[in-house]
Amino acid sequence: MDLENLARLQTEAVNPRTAAIDRMSTLDMCAAINREDHNVAPSIVPCLPDIASAIDALAPRVQRGGRVIYVGAGTSGRLGILDASEIPPTFAADPGQFIGLIAGGDAAIRRAQEGAEDSASLAKADMGSLNLNPDLDSLIGIAASGRTPYVQACLEFAKGLGCVTVGVVCADPSAIGNSGHVDFLIKPLPGPEVVTGSTRLKAGTATKLVLNMLSTGTMIRVGKTYGNMMVDLVASNAKLRQRSRNILRRLSKRASTLSDTQIDGLLSQCNQSVKLALLVAETGRSVEQCREDLEGAGQRLADALSSHTRHEPRRGNTTLVLCVDGGGTKCAAVITDQNGNVLGRGVVGPCNLSDDWKGAIMTLRAAIDTAMQNIDPTITSHEYHFESAWLGIAGMDRPGLREGLAARIPSVMDVSNLRLTNDVDLLAATMSRYPTIRSAIVLIAGTGSVAMRYTVQPGSSEPTRVARSGGWGHLLGDEGGGYAIGRQAIRHTLRAFEDQRLGLQQETLGTLEQAILDQFGLAVLLGDQGQPANAKSRIAAVAQLVLSMAPTDSTAMQILSKQISNLLDTVLGPLVDARCAGAVPCSETGLILSGGVLTQGIHQRMQFAYIETVEDPGVVGAEYLASWLQSNQN
Repeated sequence: MDLENLARLQTEAVNPRTAAIDRMSTLDMCAAINREDHNVAPSIVPCLPDIASAIDALAPRVQRGGRVIYVGAGTSGRLGILDASEIPPTFAADPGQFIGLIAGGDAAIRRAQEGAEDSASLAKADMGSLNLNPDLDSLIGIAASGRTPYVQACLEFAKGLGCVTVGVVCADPSAIGNSGHVDFLIKPLPGPEVVTGSTRLKAGTATKLVLNMLSTGTMIRVGKTYGNMMVDLVASNAKLRQRSRNILRRLSKRASTLSDTQIDGLLSQCNQSVKLALLVAETGRSVEQCREDLEGAGQRLADALSSHTRHEPRRGNTTLVLCVDGGGTKCAAVITDQNGNVLGRGVVGPCNLSDDWKGAIMTLRAAIDTAMQNIDPTITSHEYHFESAWLGIAGMDRPGLREGLAARIPSVMDVSNLRLTNDVDLLAATMSRYPTIRSAIVLIAGTGSVAMRYTVQPGSSEPTRVARSGGWGHLLGDEGGGYAIGRQAIRHTLRAFEDQRLGLQQETLGTLEQAILDQFGLAVLLGDQGQPANAKSRIAAVAQLVLSMAPTDSTAMQILSKQISNLLDTVLGPLVDARCAGAVPCSETGLILSGGVLTQGIHQRMQFAYIETVEDPGVVGAEYLASWLQSNQN
């Protein structure tokens, strides 16, 4: 929204109930302010689903060490800094994990810095200095008006890299809400201010309530509390040592009879960790064993305790089937009944066993618990029985990872029939929809590219993988995947930019080249932000821009066409070659497609028995399991 339309914002509206506030008695003035404040909390209620979704997205990232960055200008910036600064002492979080930034720098905390909130270049400089990791870091952009240029630019920068982004505004519609740069938009509307435009009042209070809920909810989800007690307390001074003793005595029957000296000795053995001391006191296990139990339970004390005092899981009247699709982009859990009807879904962050084994288990559990809460909010997944479960997780084929995950499953859920495979194998379940076609190729072109041929042997209904092509990873070959598309587009853009700078090209940059430079910046494209681990995600993020512009931009379409050709020639091509092991003619083979990258042009070059695009592998896998259960019951 431009400045000419500023008066149309809810935060700039005139409040008729306080039009004469300057002529009221002091008591009446205070009563009027108080009446207006009563509108703040109810304005949060419509936002609760969005706040909950944002917490579910933030928590797995924070659990794996990701940072949460708050950005804002003026009052909004100060509120973000306040919330970020209070998390470490309250929940014993790493001080560098929650960061508050205000337009104009720390000097703006106490004194307004003129023009800082309007500076997009300042925002990009502040963001660039953070070396954001899009796989872990998240950004909360705060702007009561919903239009602050500094905040918009920060959100655009973070979203361009692939970070999770949250917008907190007090206006609807808003420029931030319409920008396409926020994954979760939280927009409480407490109404016009007592003093027109003074958003430090109701809008500021609403913003603080939202930020408190986001941070507190995230901390609860990552296991920083037991019930409503702050058990991640570290007893570092006399006051906290006494508080630690009180918590131990209140929560542990075995510790309730211990003297101060005995409790202090227990805390000393546990490196002053109240959470660890509680688990040692209640279970009688060694400190090292309890530390491993906490790690296996994702640092959730209740789950670690329940693994030693577990009751028989509830079975209920409905047979539950679970399927999890865990990959490098997200981990999606789907729960159905025995007829394949979807009962609950849960989607959280990346889940790749080969990248982060312990983090993947935490993410897996978060996805299943989120899906379970759709069915019964009062329980977690390990408290209920699943008749059958299929976990298709990226990296499962690596030596030792399958066994390691299998050993941890009892701490995650109770299940009778468990199937552990690579995430690609989930897609092969689509073959059950075409029982007369006994061969199929699964082609994935998204954050990576790989193709696999499956065959259903006579007398069996189970697809067996017989050949694989590609999947080498972005460093060795990712033709047709997001990384390869982004890399080619960046090379083209940098070449065009350099030719122009050297005087070799007189005409202006094309639409695609300029869009890439505008969105990502030259510094990001050149990868000089000091964190090579982010390069893959940064480059892959460019692919989304190429895809969106392809229908109208010839250069973008040329890049896509070349990558599609590479995908067909180098990844799919070897599997349809008659000399390939297990080869079956295309006319007798199905093609199953998945991933976010275009795979157009296949119809013209190859004629398959069928071509099916799978949007939700978790649903496909769950339906397959439900069908399998029915056939075995019959």
